[in-house]
Amino acid sequence: MPEPITVSAPATSANLGPGFDVLALALDLTNVVTVERRPGPLSVAVDGEGAGELPEDAGNLVCRGLAEGLGDLDGLGVRCRNRIPVGRGLGSSAAAICAGLVAANALGGLRWSPDEMLARAAALEGHADNAAACIHGGVVAVAPGPRCTAVGAPDDLALVTVIPAARVATNQARGALPSEVPLADAAESIGRSVVLALALRDGDLDVLPELLSDRLHEPVRAAGVPGIEALRSLVGEGGCLGASISGSGPTTLLWARAGAAEEVAGAARAAMAALGHRAQVTPRQIAPLGVRARWGGAPEARLARAVG
Repeated sequence: MPEPITVSAPATSANLGPGFDVLALALDLTNVVTVERRPGPLSVAVDGEGAGELPEDAGNLVCRGLAEGLGDLDGLGVRCRNRIPVGRGLGSSAAAICAGLVAANALGGLRWSPDEMLARAAALEGHADNAAACIHGGVVAVAPGPRCTAVGAPDDLALVTVIPAARVATNQARGALPSEVPLADAAESIGRSVVLALALRDGDLDVLPELLSDRLHEPVRAAGVPGIEALRSLVGEGGCLGASISGSGPTTLLWARAGAAEEVAGAARAAMAALGHRAQVTPRQIAPLGVRARWGGAPEARLARAVG
């Protein structure tokens, strides 16, 4: 029997304030998927986040990614060990899809390039930002195509995820956005997102507080993000550099200098508790690597190895 393949795929945060559908980053929180060939029909098991609610059949997003390359999934056993919360704006769907694509690429000997995987993931997901960060890791910028460019991030930047108990359905959140926006708002967001990317590349953290605000999507989505105004009020205090809604929400991403992450997390916990909101507040790092695979007992490798 062939050795199983194990794929780890990171959580992601998209938009980063003004970079709607353009900027995203990978976080040090991963789902792990193991796929093995064995006799019989497809079997799927989900442990951890989403257990008991995510499909345990061909409708699972991991299986949809696998089917892109393998077609018939009979003879496969799939186990998903999920740590990324579902419906919280942390790219759980992108992680599942990308894990399936990487597993299919390896099992089928397909030799897809990262760009080909991104195109397939974007087609399944409906947008490319989370998938690009999941595939490549780090901070990325995405253009139509889709085309992904690595931005880079300073070592002394940390993040704090504030994950409330509430959920948001991405399709509903996107449907609530206006189809047209004022030209001035669009121009401001374009300018902020470009300068934000350059600041992250150059390690200029001092300018982050003025760059992470948005006028395109966050004003609409803020109503569904518990405690967002209280969390925004932390900016400028105790090393907090900014606050952005993670994807469609309801998670808030707080930006901090690495040495201040614990202090910022403590302030966020206190702010949420004062409002009566239950939330999981955790300091995080930007994950420099994207989706990875290993075969049997071999050491973990980057996406390039899965591509072949």
